[in-house]
Amino acid sequence: MKNLCKATMYRMVKSTGMRVAVGLTAVAAVLYYSCAFMIAEGKIDISQAGSITGLGDAMMLWLFGALAVSLLIGSDFEHKTIHGAIRFGRRKMVLNYMLAYLVLVTVLVLPYTIGSLVCVCSGADFTGAEGTVISLYLGNVFAYEEGMAGKLVLSYLAGLAVYIGQLSICVPVAVKVKKPVVVTAFGFFFGMITALISTLASKVELLDNIYQLTPYRYGMAQTGVGAETGDMWMGIAVSLVFTALMGVVSWLVLKKADIK
Repeated sequence: MKNLCKATMYRMVKSTGMRVAVGLTAVAAVLYYSCAFMIAEGKIDISQAGSITGLGDAMMLWLFGALAVSLLIGSDFEHKTIHGAIRFGRRKMVLNYMLAYLVLVTVLVLPYTIGSLVCVCSGADFTGAEGTVISLYLGNVFAYEEGMAGKLVLSYLAGLAVYIGQLSICVPVAVKVKKPVVVTAFGFFFGMITALISTLASKVELLDNIYQLTPYRYGMAQTGVGAETGDMWMGIAVSLVFTALMGVVSWLVLKKADIK
């Protein structure tokens, strides 16, 4: 198992596609904070705020996160390296994928977390750029007050856990379809309709009760630095349970898969 994990991590580090996904996410994070600050400084017109929000984590992680997951899993099938891994057993294969997935999402979220910390610690004034706040991380820059360091750290952990939970739906899809293009398209599309799903679920009590038990109900209001501590911990718990459930689903899919 240890060798399998090391091989997967090595493949991730050496993958050109993975490097591109991580690099573009980092560039998007830098541009997001820079442009938001430039709006606050009056160097960019506030009318451009809508365009700048497209650089936020809510958009970038669903795009490049889904792409990275598809490369992580799909490439095994595409390049036939799956035949070397399957000797460890399909259960261990899925566990390996899930561990690599946790590392992957953490790396993708890191640029937004670091950017937020830099802005908070530097005391940068973003007043006037409120229209660009679709992100927990930039939202924390606005909401942070002295003495909230502990809640700030918990907020970042909750945000990471929620993203891990939300994007984990791409793992069983990747195991099933094995096509990077399809998985990327699915992730990007699903990320765009999560708000619509929330609205529809609220109209039906049974669906709403189910929706409340998923990480898709958690956003800035529940995980931001101004949220209740209990909500943050609940977001972490729900997200980790949901991620584990997606791991089980992935194993069931792989268990029945005909690997050629």
